[in-house]
Amino acid sequence: RKGVESYYCSQECAEKGRLRRGGMYSSTRVRSQVFTLENGICQICRVDANALFLRISALQPAERLSALMNANWTLPKSSKALQNLLQNPKEGDFWQADHIKAVAEGGGSCGLENLRTLCTPCHQVETERLRCRLKIRNASDVGSSI
Repeated sequence: RKGVESYYCSQECAEKGRLRRGGMYSSTRVRSQVFTLENGICQICRVDANALFLRISALQPAERLSALMNANWTLPKSSKALQNLLQNPKEGDFWQADHIKAVAEGGGSCGLENLRTLCTPCHQVETERLRCRLKIRNASDVGSSI
């Protein structure tokens, strides 16, 4: 037996192994698989972030800011990030493949069942919540070791 069959019981098992191993195109594959499942729709606020990306990309740079504001999109805080978004929008500016159970909390080796689509603003909120949880956990770990 050669190829996938020599190491894995099926193509599905092989893909799970690749996702868990990581490697050079793993984040692209993960995004692709999450997109196949959820079509770029944020699982928190339900905005179709992929459709917004396609709409914004089709506009001229001068029209993009107004369209983003009309969509109630949370704009990047830094002027450089905002300029990049307006001049050269990328799919990753609009939606993220997010770990439901954060990698920092033990969710790194999970499969697709631990991933969801989040629009970039919701992802930023979730990331800030994670930072707060980790800060509290680290503070309590320090306090308990005294």
